[in-house]
Amino acid sequence: MNEAVSIMITTRNRCEDLRRTLTRLQQLEPPADEILVTADGCSDGTAEMLRREFPQCRVWVNEPGLGSVPSRDCMLRQASGALVLSLDDDSYPVENDFLYHLSLAFAARPEVAVMTFPELRDGGVFLPPDKTPQTAGHYVSAYPNGAAAMRRSTYLRAAGYPPCFEHSYEEPDYALQCYALGAAVWFEPSMVIRHHFSPVNRDEWRTHQFNARNEMWSVWMRCPWPWIPVVLLFRLWRQFCYAWSEGPSWVVREPLWWWSAIDRVFDCLRHRAPVPWKTYFAWMRLARYPLNTREALEQSFDARVDQR
Repeated sequence: MNEAVSIMITTRNRCEDLRRTLTRLQQLEPPADEILVTADGCSDGTAEMLRREFPQCRVWVNEPGLGSVPSRDCMLRQASGALVLSLDDDSYPVENDFLYHLSLAFAARPEVAVMTFPELRDGGVFLPPDKTPQTAGHYVSAYPNGAAAMRRSTYLRAAGYPPCFEHSYEEPDYALQCYALGAAVWFEPSMVIRHHFSPVNRDEWRTHQFNARNEMWSVWMRCPWPWIPVVLLFRLWRQFCYAWSEGPSWVVREPLWWWSAIDRVFDCLRHRAPVPWKTYFAWMRLARYPLNTREALEQSFDARVDQR
């Protein structure tokens, strides 16, 4: 029997993108059991549009905005479905029978807590280019919230998305939590998400700042001693190299996120829940060396990977 599926979307001032996505979701067969939408700090009439045109949606309105991370955390905890399909306001499944195959895919992989899918962007290209329908399925260390589905029971057993993150990096942090619980994150190539990747409200520098800061906070919360200084330096260097590749204007602004990260490090320490180093290191390796079989994954993590 297919499990109930909820769909969750967080949005900010992308009323037209959201309308297109929700219209497309109405064509799914079978339909979602519920659609949850959070209008996070919207000032473009999004909430009114939802109530007028899509009264079947469960709607939360954050005024002022809290951020995409706490918005998704709230919806995951309030959802009724056993599975939750996470989308952006500009992404939706390509196939009308997507939810039917989603339930089958999770049933076939009881060890999987999160499943992510190829993202078809404008121009007919898949991004990232190493995750397409022709790519073999494999276990991964992270996933995008605009093209992923989650087993809600695992989320409720974990710490979940840290609300202090506001935006960005909640996915790698939660993937690590999943592996620490004996669950896994899987890239499934057989189902495709169409992601228009709207330019509205996108600022690559701001996203980098959030991502870099939150990555540091995740290290403080999850990495075991005595490895924290080593991992912190490694992450700092990688973020600096990325900023360098974007040019001098990014480099001179790097100290902004350094200060932001340091300013709330004691909050992170209060929520510190380190995982074993074996798990942490195996999760880090997955970013460069993805694994295709459950046996290889269990050997890498030196533990049984199973959904309980």
